[in-house]
Amino acid sequence: MMIQEFLKDQLKVKIYSTRREMGNSAAAMAAHCLRELLQHKDEVNIIFAAAASKLEFLEAIALEEDIAWSRVNAFHMHEYTGLPVGHPQRFGNLLNEKIFSKLPLKKVYYLNDSAENG
Repeated sequence: MMIQEFLKDQLKVKIYSTRREMGNSAAAMAAHCLRELLQHKDEVNIIFAAAASKLEFLEAIALEEDIAWSRVNAFHMHEYTGLPVGHPQRFGNLLNEKIFSKLPLKKVYYLNDSAENG
């Protein structure tokens, strides 16, 4: 349950009693935006952050219905450097486990932290 809502300058702030409620609310808002965008665009790109603070959101948005996930490209936002590809603490592996493997996404783009610079 949302306990408080207020404006700070132009930012709308919402405070929830639990992380689960906050994640569910954020997922519902993101799903609404995705549905709106998909009404006007052939495909949509979305970037996903990974961290423990995002788990409730990732779980909730993966359960949202009536989203044409096959028209959504997913991007992996950040990664640790130096961890082997299969390492369980890699953010790409977390995103794959929590959302990418659960949805019929059009394409998933993972960061390549071993690419040469320049």
